[in-house]
Amino acid sequence: MIGLGNNLNELKIRIQKLHQEINALGEPNLPLEQMIGTTNVLRQNEYLVKSDEKKTDLIEAYMEYTKQLEQIVNSLFSIQSDLKDLIKTEASLIESEKPKKVTKKGKKA
Repeated sequence: MIGLGNNLNELKIRIQKLHQEINALGEPNLPLEQMIGTTNVLRQNEYLVKSDEKKTDLIEAYMEYTKQLEQIVNSLFSIQSDLKDLIKTEASLIESEKPKKVTKKGKKA
């Protein structure tokens, strides 16, 4: 379980870093009037390729993060179920160990 927490933290840091890298790319390049259309399209394409790579990495990181969270939740549900069973067992043991009280009935006059 500790390993899952470390992996989750590493993935969280990776996600934050990818968000920063995407933000650092800034906005797409505006077309420059002094350049021909093809050059502007190439510049735009270069930006989009970088942006798409970062976003793909980000999606992969989120997928891994989600898988880790699902494993943790499943582990917690399993632990919860085990604890419920343990409490039921303990409760039944306590009930069986209690001395049974004998009630005396009074005589009717």
